[in-house]
Amino acid sequence: MRVCQFHHSGTVGCMGESVPKTCDKSQFWNGCCAFCCSIIACGILSGNNLLHAVSRNTPTTTEQGQIMSTGENHKDTHEESAHDKRAGRRRIAQFVLVFAGVALAMLISYRYLIHTRVNDWYLFQAAVHTAWVLDAINEAEVEPYHFSRQNAQEMRATIDAWLAGRDTPTEAEIEAAEPYPLTRWERWSYRSLEGRRSERTRANGPRVHFVLRHDPSTRIAVLSGRINEIESSGHLSQEERRESLAPLQEQIRHYRDQQRAQRRLPDDDPEKQPGLVFSFILVPECGAIEIMAIFIAAVIAFPASWKKRIIGIVAGTPIMYAVNIFRLSVLAIIGALDQSPGRAWFNFTHEYLWQAVYIVFVVAVWLIWVEYVVKRKRS
Repeated sequence: MRVCQFHHSGTVGCMGESVPKTCDKSQFWNGCCAFCCSIIACGILSGNNLLHAVSRNTPTTTEQGQIMSTGENHKDTHEESAHDKRAGRRRIAQFVLVFAGVALAMLISYRYLIHTRVNDWYLFQAAVHTAWVLDAINEAEVEPYHFSRQNAQEMRATIDAWLAGRDTPTEAEIEAAEPYPLTRWERWSYRSLEGRRSERTRANGPRVHFVLRHDPSTRIAVLSGRINEIESSGHLSQEERRESLAPLQEQIRHYRDQQRAQRRLPDDDPEKQPGLVFSFILVPECGAIEIMAIFIAAVIAFPASWKKRIIGIVAGTPIMYAVNIFRLSVLAIIGALDQSPGRAWFNFTHEYLWQAVYIVFVVAVWLIWVEYVVKRKRS
């Protein structure tokens, strides 16, 4: 069903698959593998400096030998040095095995949590925070009304019925439901639950609509959303609804006149600037949960006290979340600015540039924790 259309300046076509996603599963898993390999490589290549930190305050066998006697022969010293090297290799192997086991367990667990209300709430919060950042730039909205017209009472009753394990609500439940416009959370909840009950598998997530620069078409879309919200509200009388709709309809007529006037202008006219719009759905693979799981696994696997591990997790996880919100915001801006065929610049930034930046950043945060929390407090 076609629900919204912009001309060449816009990005929104139809609901579902035509709305750009911010992640692809194959790209995501490639990124996860890169993260894992990077952290494991850091643990192995820096084993003497990093993994040996836990034994900094414990004398090695070589040091003990030097304290007990300074006259041991070269053969004994060589054997003790080999023993220390074997101990270092065991610590590295333990780090790799614990990291891989914890990361795998957390990643598999999250795959089973994707289709839950907890994950719905988390993705919604990520979408709200991304829209908050984008709204500071110009205008952004989560689950905008202009995508469709909705019956608030019926949808509320349907959500309650689905959560109770029933297919449809009763007429009495529909009549008893609140008539006020649906909240953003309710609109996303309905789409999420509907997607799980559908036989058709498709990517689903909270929708974020970002307008970097308005033109008559984008203004009409925003006003259409307000009209849909008023018409779907059952608590207004017919007279109140007409009074609320009249100024909005007048503004739409005004922008339609501007739209027709712009179409008559030559393409090189400076006044004929297209709107810059980008709409996307935030799928689970772009919620950064898996990246946080990999970071937490690296912290747990590193040989340190549980107090220091908790400090790393409590401090590092919000940083991972904030960086992901920044990443999504930057991608939305690039998506709005990129008018090239197939959005080549957006795709390159999304699939390659940000993957590399994210890997470097996460590994850097982990190394900072090792250097300034684990090692410094042992000095």
